[in-house]
Amino acid sequence: MTITALSCNSKIVPDQSWGNQRWVVTELRGIPVQLSSTRKDAYLSFTPAEKRFGGNAGCNRISGNYTLEKKNGIQLGEVISTKMSCDDIAFETSFLSALKSANQYQVQGNTLVLKHNGEILLKFLSRSEN
Repeated sequence: MTITALSCNSKIVPDQSWGNQRWVVTELRGIPVQLSSTRKDAYLSFTPAEKRFGGNAGCNRISGNYTLEKKNGIQLGEVISTKMSCDDIAFETSFLSALKSANQYQVQGNTLVLKHNGEILLKFLSRSEN
């Protein structure tokens, strides 16, 4: 009997390293986002095994599914959100719009960039969830 071990590498499963990270938004459509360094900053967390994401859009909790495609393609499915009243709803609306528009991703060290046809929409900085 022969047993073959397969390992998942970043080329086969590029989102493998995205789990256990809180991807905090640092830039939205070219504008730096002021961070409070608290758990209230807008962020995404990914669960690669289930192809799901969750997080906070600045006020409301969000979640949804995602799929990865060839050549660094990404599609974030319908975003489910709580509907609390927020002081900065304009930021949240723009953030959710950017997520919906994203069709490409790029990871550079501890930075995740979401793009639409090459145009940078969002930049995130990873922070360990532990």
